[in-house]
Amino acid sequence: MQKMPLPPTVFQQGRRMRFLWLAAPVVLAPVLLAQSGWPQGSAFREMLEFAGTVLILICIGGRCWASLYVGGRKNRELVTTGPYAYTRNPLYFFSALGLAGVGLTFGSLILSAALFVFTCLVFSYVAMREAMALDAIFGEAYWRYRRRVPAFFPRLRRDDNDVSGPSPVTFDSAALRRTAIDGSYFLAAILAVELLGWLQSAGLVTPMFRLF
Repeated sequence: MQKMPLPPTVFQQGRRMRFLWLAAPVVLAPVLLAQSGWPQGSAFREMLEFAGTVLILICIGGRCWASLYVGGRKNRELVTTGPYAYTRNPLYFFSALGLAGVGLTFGSLILSAALFVFTCLVFSYVAMREAMALDAIFGEAYWRYRRRVPAFFPRLRRDDNDVSGPSPVTFDSAALRRTAIDGSYFLAAILAVELLGWLQSAGLVTPMFRLF
């Protein structure tokens, strides 16, 4: 890993996560008037909800994995090991999986796909802006890393010769705390989906359309 000075123009990941969570309710507002196209208790609905929960758990675990490598180093060292050997933006990728999981817990393939695409578009733009800053910081080292490792969707295998250097895993309490807080949002989304289902069953919210 290489240490370089941190310029004031570098974007901060935490701010972008807060923006995403502020924008998400606007995108999800129409869902309050919808219900799953599959009845509660059906085998397919149960399968969707289970798959959604699995994706959310993968999201939380993956984000914690990434934080153990990048915590305290982001934008100060070029991290190329751990999950960063498979994708340059593992935090973003796992977050996209988590929001897709939220859509599945609602019982909708359409909502899951829409959330995944929305998140990918937002993070792709953010990652592009970050890449410009990181290129200015790390220069040729980042250019070589960028050539070998995809920006968002991880490659399924890696060659040990692609990246060099040790693979330190550190405990950064502040980074892990932020990751835990972000993870709680995904778990809260599951509770929100359950609450919406209860409100609809009680007749307090009337759905106007179905999402399959």
